[in-house]
Amino acid sequence: MRASLRAAIAAILVTVTGGALLAGCGGGTQSYDSVRVGFMLNLTHGPAIIAVQKEFTDGLAGLPVETQVFQSGPEEVSALLGGSLDVGYVGPGPYVLLESRAPGRLRLLGGVVTGGQRLVATPGSGIHSVADLAGKNVGVPAYGNTQDLTLRLLLATVGLKGDDQGGDVGIIPVKNATLGDALDEGAIDAALAPEPYAAKLEATGKVVPVASANRQIAVWRIPATVLVATEEFARAEPAATRAFVAANARAVVRARANPLVVARAFNDLIADQTGTTLDESVLLAALKEIRATTDITPGAMALMVRAGDAAGYLGGPVAPGALIPRPD
Repeated sequence: MRASLRAAIAAILVTVTGGALLAGCGGGTQSYDSVRVGFMLNLTHGPAIIAVQKEFTDGLAGLPVETQVFQSGPEEVSALLGGSLDVGYVGPGPYVLLESRAPGRLRLLGGVVTGGQRLVATPGSGIHSVADLAGKNVGVPAYGNTQDLTLRLLLATVGLKGDDQGGDVGIIPVKNATLGDALDEGAIDAALAPEPYAAKLEATGKVVPVASANRQIAVWRIPATVLVATEEFARAEPAATRAFVAANARAVVRARANPLVVARAFNDLIADQTGTTLDESVLLAALKEIRATTDITPGAMALMVRAGDAAGYLGGPVAPGALIPRPD
C-alpha cells in the first residue's frame, strides 16, 4: 500500500475515533439552543443550499438554524462526531466508513440526491471504457469518499484494481478545484468527479465523458448525498430532527421542480465563499445529471459497504439496519 494512502487512512482513523470519543464525553444528553447544520459547496448538496434561503430561515421546531459550509467530507464528519455540528449533508461513502468504526454515533435520516458524479477523461487519453483505465491515473476528491468507492466498484466490473491493492490503476486524490490543473500537468488521465466540476471540465474541452461507465453508475443509483444527525441530537431533540427531515423533503421537491433555483443559489453561495461564480448554463447542464430525492436504495448503500471492505477502509461490519433511514 502506498505511503500516501496509509497516511490518508490514518488521518481518517484519527477523525473517526477521536470524534467518537469526544461525542461520547459529557455523561448525558445535552440540551440544544440551535440546530447546527453542515453541508458542502457542491451541486449534490443543492437541497441544503436552497434550504438556507427558505426552509431553514424560520428555524426547526422552535430552534434557530446555524449553517456551516465545509470543504471536505472528513472535515464535516469531524465536526459531527466532535460535537460542534448536529446534523449534516454527507456522502454515503464517508457515512459507511464511519459506521464501521464508530457504530451508532450517526443516524441516517434519508436521502438528498442521487447521481451527480461522472467519470470523465482527457480526449487524447484513449479512455473510452472502464477497461481502458488500466495503466492510467484517475483523480478522486479523497481516499474513502464516495467517488473513490464508486471508482473501485467500476474497476471491479472489469477485473481491475487500484495500484494500492496490487492493480495498475493509479487512484490519485485531487481537490475538485484543482482538477483542471492536474489534467493539464498530466498528473491524471481521468477523474471521477462530483458536479459541477465534471460539467465545468467538459465545458472547457479538457475532458469528455466515459459514457459506458456513467451508464453503470446511473444503474447503481448510488446516493451522492445523504442526510444524517448525531444520535445524541436525534434523541435529545426528536421534534427538531423530524422538522429537519421535513424541511429537507420540501427543499428536495423544490430542487427537482426548478433546477434554476439551485443553480442561482449555488452561485450566490460560491460568490460569497470565493468571490467567483460559474456559468449558469454549466450549472444547469450539471443538474441534468442529478436527481433530488429523499429515497435511498438499500442495495446502493450495500455497494458502498462492499467497496469500502474491498479497499480495506472498514474497521468492522456495518449492520444492515444502519443502511436504512430512521427519521424518527
